[in-house]
Amino acid sequence: MKLSVGIITYNEENRIGKTLDSIKEIADEIIVVDSESSDRTVKIAEAKGAKVFIEKWKGYGPQKNSVLEKCNGDWILLIDADEVVSLELKKRIKEIINGSSETDVYKIKLRNICFGKEIKYGGWDDYVIRLWKKGKVRISDREVHEKYEIDKNSKTEKIKELIIHYTYDNIEQFLEKLNRYTSQSATQYIKESKKSGILKIYSKMLFRFIRMYILQLGFLDGYEGYLLAKYSSVYTMTKYTKLREQYFKTLGKETSLIVTTYNWPEALEICLNSILSQTVIPKEIIIADDGSKQETADLVQKIKESNPNIEIIHSWQEDDGFRLSMSRNKAIRKAKGKYVIIIDGDLILERHFIQDHIENMENGYFIQGSRVIISEEKSKEILGGKLPTFPNILFEKGYKNKANTIRNKLLSKIFTKKDKKLSGIRGCNMSFFKEDLVKVNGFEEKIQGWGREDSEIAVRLFNSGIGKKRVKFNALTYHIYHKENDRSGLAENDEFLAEVIKQKKKKAEKGLDSYEGC
Repeated sequence: MKLSVGIITYNEENRIGKTLDSIKEIADEIIVVDSESSDRTVKIAEAKGAKVFIEKWKGYGPQKNSVLEKCNGDWILLIDADEVVSLELKKRIKEIINGSSETDVYKIKLRNICFGKEIKYGGWDDYVIRLWKKGKVRISDREVHEKYEIDKNSKTEKIKELIIHYTYDNIEQFLEKLNRYTSQSATQYIKESKKSGILKIYSKMLFRFIRMYILQLGFLDGYEGYLLAKYSSVYTMTKYTKLREQYFKTLGKETSLIVTTYNWPEALEICLNSILSQTVIPKEIIIADDGSKQETADLVQKIKESNPNIEIIHSWQEDDGFRLSMSRNKAIRKAKGKYVIIIDGDLILERHFIQDHIENMENGYFIQGSRVIISEEKSKEILGGKLPTFPNILFEKGYKNKANTIRNKLLSKIFTKKDKKLSGIRGCNMSFFKEDLVKVNGFEEKIQGWGREDSEIAVRLFNSGIGKKRVKFNALTYHIYHKENDRSGLAENDEFLAEVIKQKKKKAEKGLDSYEGC
């Protein structure tokens, strides 16, 4: 029987020689897949008789699977570049591959050397899958913390002879690897749709230390055991902190935020500043402008210049009366995101507003949020520069619907409802999958003048099988007071809405299909 030894490497010139020397007596071939090392790793490996393949880094799982594909032996020994096979283990491996063992997979005792000391406690003294008959083990494609998947019919056995794992020589080396490994872990968790909150970060950090140092007897390894438990807890905290950071960065990448406005730059500036302070920044901010004068254009340009890393689009149309539906449709046409949030430019957004919409999005539903009404007097103060402090609003005068100031995930889960009712429809705080908007042809442009364009699109969405998700205690907004719009056309719009309901219409007669790209 022939033995193939597989190793993945990256800048391991200080260790790879010792690793290869420890297995050359038993290996019929040595396969090294190197991830474009910049040091002497490749030269050393080739000088020691290894077959070296240089491949771009794909992650631990894919990289190790690449090694397995190149192994031709009857048996495979997969080790890391910082591991050494002990004399006792070499003897045991020879007996296994030259014998007639019915065992297919072997778990080998791993002894870690950390900070110059053998670590026997803290959960670090364990058996790991390293030796198996070809084809009996597959490695998952996870980029980090890959899993070894054993063929279900395979017989496994543990052997006590050691692989010596030289982990970290000093704190500096630990911290250098910590930065790389935690970033890789966070990226993997993002792919698996995992989340991380503040409580999770600190509870996992604390539990990691307690488990390693106390429950798994890490204190028996002395000072080194303490260091290992301490910095392992830091590793855990850093991993989940990076996950949280990446989660927020990733969350808005497929989301477009549309802000409707008309000749009120003072309110729009406050609105935009609340957007720029969000925990999640959307892929793009589209200003759906129904014919504002130059002051609004100047404001948008100023905001764009101050925030060069955020895509801000000014979608303007001529002022030819109240044409909100057309303005929104033109903005939707420009939207690159798969998810679209629509607000009015006279809203102040609580800092989690966009995050809440995205986290509540659900296939088969559009989201309807609520708002807090700010009094005329309080609005004058806000427009004059005295911005509200949101946690204190509940106890201040000048706000109506104060229950809508409370953001609480538990209450939100309890009180959020799904239905197909027109009650509570407000176009100033809604979100949709773009494909659903395209499906119903967007907003109906035959509705002009104030009122019912939001209810009308809701009816067509209902008729198309899309329900309403009425979110409470989440996605909070605060509406700056203004005089009511001209409602002279409301009766006509009500008649149009009634006809849409009667005919069970699904698509707007004049909507998104008037424009290219939708």
